[in-house]
Amino acid sequence: VQDEVDRLRADLIGANETATEWETKASELSTQLESAKQEMRGQLEDIAGENKQLLAEMESMKSELKRQLEERKAIANDFESKLSHITDEKKSLAAELERTKDHVSHLEREYDVMTEKFTKSDQCRQKSDAAVNNLANQVDILTSHLENAKTTITGLKESLTQKQAYVDRFETTELKLRGEIHLLNEVRRKLHNRVMQLSGNIRVFVRVRPLIQMELEQNFSQHCASTSLVRRPSSSSSATRPSSRGSLCDSLDNSASTFEPISYPELLDVSAASLRKKHGPFEDITKQAIDVAEPPKDRGGLKNRNKTWRYYFDRVFRPHHTQEDVWTSAEPFIQSAIDGFPVCMFAYGETGSGKTHTLIGDKENPGLIPRSVKKVFNAKREMEMNPKFCVSIKVELLEISKHEVRDLLDTRSGPDGQLIELRVNSKTTGNILASPDDQDQVAKILELAQRRRCMKATESNSHLLFTIHFEVNSDSESSNRKGCLRIVDLAGSEHENPSLHVLENVIMNLQAKKKLPKLKSRLTYLLRDSLGEDSKTLAIVCCSPHVDHYLETLKSMRFAYSVCRGELQSHRKVFA
Repeated sequence: VQDEVDRLRADLIGANETATEWETKASELSTQLESAKQEMRGQLEDIAGENKQLLAEMESMKSELKRQLEERKAIANDFESKLSHITDEKKSLAAELERTKDHVSHLEREYDVMTEKFTKSDQCRQKSDAAVNNLANQVDILTSHLENAKTTITGLKESLTQKQAYVDRFETTELKLRGEIHLLNEVRRKLHNRVMQLSGNIRVFVRVRPLIQMELEQNFSQHCASTSLVRRPSSSSSATRPSSRGSLCDSLDNSASTFEPISYPELLDVSAASLRKKHGPFEDITKQAIDVAEPPKDRGGLKNRNKTWRYYFDRVFRPHHTQEDVWTSAEPFIQSAIDGFPVCMFAYGETGSGKTHTLIGDKENPGLIPRSVKKVFNAKREMEMNPKFCVSIKVELLEISKHEVRDLLDTRSGPDGQLIELRVNSKTTGNILASPDDQDQVAKILELAQRRRCMKATESNSHLLFTIHFEVNSDSESSNRKGCLRIVDLAGSEHENPSLHVLENVIMNLQAKKKLPKLKSRLTYLLRDSLGEDSKTLAIVCCSPHVDHYLETLKSMRFAYSVCRGELQSHRKVFA
């Protein structure tokens, strides 16, 4: 670029020198012309034309020179512009050169770092070489072990072949045993059903609850009042009184004057003759006895003639019996439902006699419903261990109050909610069937339903129907079955509830083996499947041992006696 600039400058200087020479020549020619004018004034006329021609040529040359001068100046300006551009580029290149120098310095520093790393890497490589040599030695050892392992694998394959043959024989045996288990289970199912039939498709349990604290205090007050009528307490007798409320129960237990309307005679202590004479021909050594005595009456000084009624039931649970005792006796009914039979369990008794506690209980003492749910889900898990079986469990909760049926699983149910009208014909329709996954979900459903019941805290005037549908499906149609377990918490027997009377009439008609009329009660209609067709029914009659509840207790005993004498006929239709 610098050479080009120098060449252009030389051309520019040459052009300027040429222009100067031409100007000098023009000046000399002007001088010569003036001189020639003076010398050749005479010849002016002769050479005027030539002079004019020369002047014209001179003007033409002048114009040409000026044009060339302008062109040279334009070229010079262009060269100066290019020179300025080149200068800028030179500055830019200089800046780029500085940046390149900085980058080179950075690369040199990186090179130093990489060199140091390479040195360290070389040291690591040397160590790796040593490790590789060590690994090579280990590979040789492992190769030797591999050969030994191959030999061992060959032996294991032969052993595996033998064991596979054993497994095949075991699977064949397992299939055979499963078939035998299935057959044995069918035999067990039929035998269990036969045992239930021989024991009675209708069975009655009576449960007497313990006295509550308020009743104990009432007995104590009555005992103190009766004692004060006989004699006045003296200062010496005050020492024999209970010193604290904690001794209340001991004081009442030791009191001979506290009347107890319920007693539990031992069967061996009563002769058959006296039983026939006093209590009628009904006697069964497999039953358990319970006596209900009439409280003493004021007969104006005459001798008391208190009546005593003795009843015999399948089981009599005394106040000391636990929830576990009740469950042990009721568990065969739940097994019947799992085996595919319709089963009904209902609790009868006055309000406060322990019906809800017996059926539901609490966390520490669960009742029949939680225990039944647990057993049903355990049976489901055991059956589904066999892939051929599929078990479905569905739950429904209904409430009957004042001839109205409510679905307690519906969000609109409850005292303040919308009444759920159910169409009850050949089967219950319109209600919700929940499909719980485990017993915890059933517990939540039951708790929700209890909150939605239309009942007050001090009375029970509605029936609660808890139903579990247990359906088994398998590859074999003969193994398919549907069981139904209905557990009913009846309304308090002290209320005038027509459905309870209808239920009693139905059972009495069964006892008399009469043709049953068409039922109008929603309760008995919903329980119709449990009153025939080889169904199983368990009546749990709950009562109070306190003397104030004597009449209701006697009423409950008579109802239990009526149920106990009933008999469910297989393949017998319930309705006319």
